[in-house]
Amino acid sequence: MKNTFRFWVILFFAVSILKAEDGKGIKFETTTWNEILAKASSEQKLIFLDAYADWCGPCKWMSKNVFTNDTVAQFFNENFINAKIDMEKGEGVQIAQKYGVRAYPTFLYINGNGKLIHRTCGSCPPQDFLGLAKDALNPEKQLATIKKNYEADPGNVEVAKKYFALLENACMRANEDIAKYFATLKEKDLITADNWEMIQLYQNDSDSREFKYLVKNRKKFAEKYSDEKVDEKINSVFEGSLRDYLRLNNLKEYEALKTKIKKSGIPTGEKIILVADLNLYKKKKDWKKFVATAEKYVSKYGKNDFSQLNSISWTVFENCNDKPSLLKAEKWAKLSVELKDEYANNDTYANILYKLGKKQEAKIAAEKSIELAKKSGEDYTETQNLLNQILMEK
Repeated sequence: MKNTFRFWVILFFAVSILKAEDGKGIKFETTTWNEILAKASSEQKLIFLDAYADWCGPCKWMSKNVFTNDTVAQFFNENFINAKIDMEKGEGVQIAQKYGVRAYPTFLYINGNGKLIHRTCGSCPPQDFLGLAKDALNPEKQLATIKKNYEADPGNVEVAKKYFALLENACMRANEDIAKYFATLKEKDLITADNWEMIQLYQNDSDSREFKYLVKNRKKFAEKYSDEKVDEKINSVFEGSLRDYLRLNNLKEYEALKTKIKKSGIPTGEKIILVADLNLYKKKKDWKKFVATAEKYVSKYGKNDFSQLNSISWTVFENCNDKPSLLKAEKWAKLSVELKDEYANNDTYANILYKLGKKQEAKIAAEKSIELAKKSGEDYTETQNLLNQILMEK
């Protein structure tokens, strides 16, 4: 009798545990996409679709840390038909094409007719994720509603701000919509506070009317919004465009843009071009021109930039063997260390000294680098290997 009672007690707790585990987390449908659409239509609910890829780290983090959260799970299970589909396999491939999924994780909210109602992307904590899901149920905050409002009045700056922000949060391309907004404006309106904000946030085309107007009227913008903010925007757009031309190996447009920058008269023009040319010569592996450009850059603009000094020094160390270049790199690496004493630049300094045959100085720099790495918790394996090599040769 006692054993029978014990059996039923154990069985009761086992079933309770299994039920608790079964109920934990968002319940995802395991049927076909068409069946999921039909269920959503029948129950008059939105589909929540976790559009993921099996190699995606943030996707796995969401599955482990957010979808299993009790509050999140309860809300999603009560309000949505939940689906989880790999966008690179089976039905997922066509779904990804239809809804333009290009980043992971992407979260789609779709009605029973297959219409996209709302969308977000990227990992986030449970409470933030819950807030985004509640927006999907609120017609006033849904992407589909804001898009409809924008298309009805593309010149409405408040609606445009909301719409562009939603597109950005959804990892969706907004270039055409942004162009449509700016096309509604007269040039004289570009300098207003609202439109300056829009230019700052969304206009990154160096050939656009808005950016050309900004550059041409830099002083007027700077008087209203400060030299620092205006130059930061101008620099960012020019630098980005130059990088894009280099990435595409479009040297004709690269050189043409350099000419435009020189003619623009902006105070940061030379610095922008020098930094871009460092990347150009690095890409072309023209180390003689790289070192010459680096020397000019450091002397005029880089003396207080410890990070750039370290980066340039390391590039020279890795790719140059002539003593004059290495001596310059030694000077730049030393300056970097003097500006900010940290593991990485001491490691660079040690390697350059060793390459120059200055073994005792290299030993001191390597030991210092290792000491700093231990304090900051950084991996110093390569520096330790260098130090071991130096000690072996003594």
